[in-house]
Amino acid sequence: MRAAVLDHDGFTVRDWQEPGAPGPGEALVEPIRVGICGSDAHFVIDGSAKTSYQPIVLGHEAAGIVRALGPDTDGPEPGTRVSLIPIVTCQECDACRRGRTVLCRERACIGAEREGAFADLIRLPARNLTPVPDGLSWEMAAVATDSVATAYHAVVGRGGTTEGSRVVVWGTGGLGLSAVGIAKAVGASQVIAVDPRPDAREWAIDTGADAAFTPEEALDEIAGKMDVALEFVGRATTTEGAVRSLDDGGRAVVVGIGHEPAAAGRLITFVMRERELVGSYGNEPEEVGAVLDLMAAGTLHLPHVIGDVIPLDQVADGVQRVHEGRTGGSRIVVDITA
Repeated sequence: MRAAVLDHDGFTVRDWQEPGAPGPGEALVEPIRVGICGSDAHFVIDGSAKTSYQPIVLGHEAAGIVRALGPDTDGPEPGTRVSLIPIVTCQECDACRRGRTVLCRERACIGAEREGAFADLIRLPARNLTPVPDGLSWEMAAVATDSVATAYHAVVGRGGTTEGSRVVVWGTGGLGLSAVGIAKAVGASQVIAVDPRPDAREWAIDTGADAAFTPEEALDEIAGKMDVALEFVGRATTTEGAVRSLDDGGRAVVVGIGHEPAAAGRLITFVMRERELVGSYGNEPEEVGAVLDLMAAGTLHLPHVIGDVIPLDQVADGVQRVHEGRTGGSRIVVDITA
């Protein structure tokens, strides 16, 4: 079969061994569309993120068709369109038993810690498959598993956004744009976008933001007024801006990954106004299903999430474009069948 494989000599599409028949609890899936994530660029281009081993098939943001189930396995029947939940968990640790699988110490991501989806076939646990609603595009079914569901986890799971919430999104790249759309979809009464780039602010308005400001404008307009502040940049300044956005009892959620130390403001203000600062990473399996349902119902409006769709033999060029920021803020999606 064909697969896009990373090894010490580079990242190329080549002939690769098939994964074999699924065992008990497993499924064999034919990937149809797979998104290119920023982490793929880190694996391939700059090495700032590492796979567990090489050679390895990359690709973790995927949708495809079930081709076979293992013996005595419950799961979507062969022929079913499915989104692939990328994180394989142990189901036995304290985090898994508490329903916080994102914190599983044995978690393994396809395309990073085990074989990925830039391939004609992939084998994974059947519990990692979620049926795709009728009418939803392959592209949206793929990106729902990571870039959109990760934003959902931040907005709803960690941010607690509900009907009537006042929400600000700091950083409206791919994840931030999804967060804007999700906040509107779940009934936020006000959604503000903050980004220094004019095109990013325009796209945020297209996605449903009620207003979009530069960071400097935002602190004049919304300081002390928001219930939920979401940070998707990973910088100290934007984290501090998110905290400063909060009304009494508000919650700031940091999704952006960075190494800078950030301050939450004066402790007396933080404590007496009962503000919260929490982290958010990845998503839970049920949140992928929630995102798919919102998309299928037409409630979640994400006009700029999908960019170019390219064939598998152009995946290395696609990864390079992601690394160089030549995507316009949209996801490049790979058509595995082309």
